[in-house]
Amino acid sequence: MKKIKDYKSVLRQSWQLRRDKRFPEAELVLHEALADYSDGGFEHNLLKANLADVLLRQGNRAAARKLALEVLEKQPSQVTALMVLGLAALEEKVTAEAVENLAKAYRLAPSPYRAGRLARALELDGRIEQALAVLQEALQENPGDSYLRQQYGTLKEKAAAAAASDPAATESPRAAEAAEEDFLAYAAQMKEKLKGLEPAEAAAQLQKIIKVGRRKANPHLHLLLGDLRRKAGDETGAAAAYAQAWELDPENLLALSQLLFSYRRLGRKEEAWPLLKRLLYHRPGDKTAKASLIRDALDLGKEEEAVLFFEELLQRYPHHKEFYGAIRKLKAKEA
Repeated sequence: MKKIKDYKSVLRQSWQLRRDKRFPEAELVLHEALADYSDGGFEHNLLKANLADVLLRQGNRAAARKLALEVLEKQPSQVTALMVLGLAALEEKVTAEAVENLAKAYRLAPSPYRAGRLARALELDGRIEQALAVLQEALQENPGDSYLRQQYGTLKEKAAAAAASDPAATESPRAAEAAEEDFLAYAAQMKEKLKGLEPAEAAAQLQKIIKVGRRKANPHLHLLLGDLRRKAGDETGAAAAYAQAWELDPENLLALSQLLFSYRRLGRKEEAWPLLKRLLYHRPGDKTAKASLIRDALDLGKEEEAVLFFEELLQRYPHHKEFYGAIRKLKAKEA
């Protein structure tokens, strides 16, 4: 009787072969393993998506795209398949398609690599501000990533050079307003200016700056204010600033994360609870958020609600097997 290969071992082997540039061997390993799993199942989709990735790395975009689309027809949130479609479109300079698929993949499973590819697609699509925003968010989560830092620095230099080469940028009042609307770049500039000050003094100065003109609508400035207040020991003030940042930009997961953990530090776990669920729904791999939700469920007597939530997450993200452990732990406490 034929022994079925463990798909996790197959994936590890295929990734090692990919790292060694031994793509034909990786393709063969994945092809052989596919026969062991039923078409359309989680394992089959995962192996097929990785096979599409191997084909793309060998320059076979048509075959890679075909496999990725087959996977996504059965599992629309399959991250590797989305990345294959996005990267194939990026290679062909079809930037709108690249942005669409890479953005979906990044939202489902944020990582430095996915952030870098999405930012590149946005740059090629002429959306420099959004590209910088993606990179800055990724750097806040991964401050030591040298690749992201280099990409961010290079893109900022390009943006500055483009602005300097356009005389209208310094002569037109409308251009001045547009520059102020470049919220992310302006916030980064303010952070640099304030870095030599004590946190409390920097927060006080920034509070005055935020009140002027369009700056009050800049979520990145409010995030910065929250960080400075927290460093100064003003957790209540930090929570208020993070809340304002999130209100201005409800899709900003960094603002959401900062707000909910500020609430938890203040002991406001009831207010943090729905925010924790929202963060995990969009970022299922966040281990800190998962552990916090389990602890808070036990503290607040919300074990049953948490179990139902983790079961919902498993339906949406079946590859996150760690949620089974969370469910077992919560059910044990219920009993």
